[in-house]
Amino acid sequence: MIKDSLEYLIKAATNTPYSKNLLAARQEYNKYTGDIFDDDKSYENRMSLFLEWYIFCYIDPTSDETVLKLIINNDKKIPPDILKTISSFDSNIHALFIIKKIKKNSVRVLNLFNNEQYDVVEPLEKFYFCKNSIFEGRLLSHEKSYYFTGMFCFHPDDSKIFIKHEIKKILKIEISNINILNEKNEKLRTETKKLNKAIGDTKKIQLKLHLSKSEKKIFELNRKLSKIESINVFYKDSCSSLTKEISIFTKNKIIREKKLNQTLLMFKLSLMQLLFERSRNIQINNIYKN
Repeated sequence: MIKDSLEYLIKAATNTPYSKNLLAARQEYNKYTGDIFDDDKSYENRMSLFLEWYIFCYIDPTSDETVLKLIINNDKKIPPDILKTISSFDSNIHALFIIKKIKKNSVRVLNLFNNEQYDVVEPLEKFYFCKNSIFEGRLLSHEKSYYFTGMFCFHPDDSKIFIKHEIKKILKIEISNINILNEKNEKLRTETKKLNKAIGDTKKIQLKLHLSKSEKKIFELNRKLSKIESINVFYKDSCSSLTKEISIFTKNKIIREKKLNQTLLMFKLSLMQLLFERSRNIQINNIYKN
């Protein structure tokens, strides 16, 4: 079912209307990963990696959605079983992995971006792996199991130190963004407490007004009510503004920038792997470097 669903997606993405940005996306992809030529050993694999990226990661500029999302939401011809399967693909995991353990019909991999481990179904006849190999891959979830798409970019063993160092740099950015988000959330909690107090004070004054008989007291309570209602408006606006700000920051920084930085690193490493593949008598540390 995974294979059939991937084939369906590739066919849909390379035909109208979903193929309209294919050329522009290919140019963008090649800018980061290098131009591919027919005589490259990894030509077919890299073309498949590009199509995967186009389907799962490329953001359509007119809809602000991935091609996968567009196909799921708009393709009315999708067979129900295929639709169910590809809908689960929206939570795919594109990352750098390292093999921790090889089992009879599966491999245990570690996601180097977040240290999460996954047991991935891999039939013996499809084994590409050896323990501790490091590679770029994409995990798909289907019926409570994980599967690789089958398209990988393997990196030489001697590149591990460089790769882990590069990962640390982008993790540092992620931690900084999370700290900023936490500060914004703490500010929102503080403002919300102030708003709730002002709302509570308003209700107390309104109750006193309802019970009061003295004109002098009513006048004084109305004066206080007017003041506290102005405070209410201020904190409501503040909370609304902060909530919007947090939403935008989460989308742009915590989600999209995080994903972009990881993808750009994988692009960078993919280009290095291509140069290594084409190289003759060049040391790895002369390719895998900044």
